[in-house]
Amino acid sequence: MPSEPYSTSLNAWRERAWRGVQAHPNLLILALVTLLAPFALSLVWLEMHQWEQRQIRSELLRVGQVMDLRQQRATLDFRYLLDGLGDLSDFVAADPRLTVALEQPDKPAALQLASSYMDQVSDKFGVNLLMLVNTDGRVLVSRVPPGSASLTGEEFSDREYFKSAMAGKSGRQFAVGRSTNIPGLFFSHPVRTQTGQLLGAAIIKMDLADIARRIELEGVIVVDAQGVVILAGQADLVFRSIEGAPILNSSDEFRLSRYKRIHFPVLKFQPGNLPDHPEVQLFGEPPRAVLHRQFDIAEHGISVHLVEDMAYLSGLRTRHQLVLWITWLGALAFLWAVSATIVFLMRGHCFRLNIEAVNIELHKLNDQLKHQAEVDFLTGCMNRRRFDEELDHEIRRSLRQKYPLTLAMFDLDHFKIINDSHGHQTGDAALQHFARVVRDQIRQTDRFARLGGEEFALLMPDTGAAAAFPMVERLRQRIAQTPLPLPNGELLPMSVSIGTASLCEVDDNDSLYQRADNAMYEAKAGGRNRTVCAPNPPGQQEMPGTD
Repeated sequence: MPSEPYSTSLNAWRERAWRGVQAHPNLLILALVTLLAPFALSLVWLEMHQWEQRQIRSELLRVGQVMDLRQQRATLDFRYLLDGLGDLSDFVAADPRLTVALEQPDKPAALQLASSYMDQVSDKFGVNLLMLVNTDGRVLVSRVPPGSASLTGEEFSDREYFKSAMAGKSGRQFAVGRSTNIPGLFFSHPVRTQTGQLLGAAIIKMDLADIARRIELEGVIVVDAQGVVILAGQADLVFRSIEGAPILNSSDEFRLSRYKRIHFPVLKFQPGNLPDHPEVQLFGEPPRAVLHRQFDIAEHGISVHLVEDMAYLSGLRTRHQLVLWITWLGALAFLWAVSATIVFLMRGHCFRLNIEAVNIELHKLNDQLKHQAEVDFLTGCMNRRRFDEELDHEIRRSLRQKYPLTLAMFDLDHFKIINDSHGHQTGDAALQHFARVVRDQIRQTDRFARLGGEEFALLMPDTGAAAAFPMVERLRQRIAQTPLPLPNGELLPMSVSIGTASLCEVDDNDSLYQRADNAMYEAKAGGRNRTVCAPNPPGQQEMPGTD
């Protein structure tokens, strides 16, 4: 016995579920998609994220290999050039003509020999400037570029390359020429007698422009010991400084003496926007993704920064977002298709069961249904069946010919109270009275029907919402002004709640009924004895035409 209530409850639940499948298939499909979508979208996002990380790692590996080759080439280029210039200063300092000139600075012949030798060196090796200075740092002989003033007699005792030579070592320094204002690299070597006595120094200079022509500088930034950029593939980076550079803490006098400028804008390498790949940094204005690598050539007092653009990452992120959205939409479409298939298979099964049940009844009632009257027996109006046919016909005609169509739903107010207070005969009389009043006011082309109980419907062909509203409002007022006479002489006041809906392109019988019915219930909820027009579906307009 206890199993029977459980079985009954289960069957009732199953029946409600089947009815839900029949009545609201799209709602059920939406529910299934909503339930499964988070899992599907999460899987898609995870897969796309992993794909993006694989692409980034692959690109970083490729760029890293390119930077390895560039570092090797830059190291060889700089060491070959700088070592060559250093060896050249050593070679020049060893020439006896310079020794003689320093030993006999008051003899023009000795100075002329030294000058002639320095001209030969400059022409043969492409050196921009050569100087022979004594231990006081004063220039005895100089070889300057054509058009430049002679440096003979100038003093360079404050230069680091001179101080290194006076300490008996080779010197090198980046500086801006005092007379030429041309930046370049200076190399020095002490000049000694055969006995080792220090007489002075031989100094050579190569301009930055000439160095840049001899070295591949793409993606290369060269920084001197003061943290100032002296060579770069981008010319606008020269004379900027790196973060924490010593030049930023030096005096203005020192800056002017060496670089002939005071301001050194700072180049910043900022963290990139890829938490999983901190090696990717942001550089430049506007900031762009780069790989940055630094290595020192300590023996020449310079640091080399390699910067490789990672523009591929920006394009990758854009492509990733596009593919992600497309994949998400595809996943949702697939979920919708699967859910729709499941729901409509269930709905088809439900329909088959219903059809089987209906067929059994149809066999029993077939003869009666063939002769079913098209007129409501109580009010003389159309019945629901005939009205549905007329509604279907008018909807198809309106959609085909682009004519307006309006449906109005009527519900007598407080009809149950009339039945309960005055009896069902008075209730029937009220329905008949209402039908007569309406028929007297409507047009011949309008269709008026009783749908059941106290609910009626009025179909107004070729009539839009603007024309339909005053018509039904006039009906509502007429009903309110025409009470029902009772056998005892009393007058029974009556009123009606009305909802209207005008046809839109997306409407069919059910949706037009539903919108008008909803509007009617809104009228009842709003206090009864009123007319409410249903809004059009979102983005839709009622069928065009003239009222």
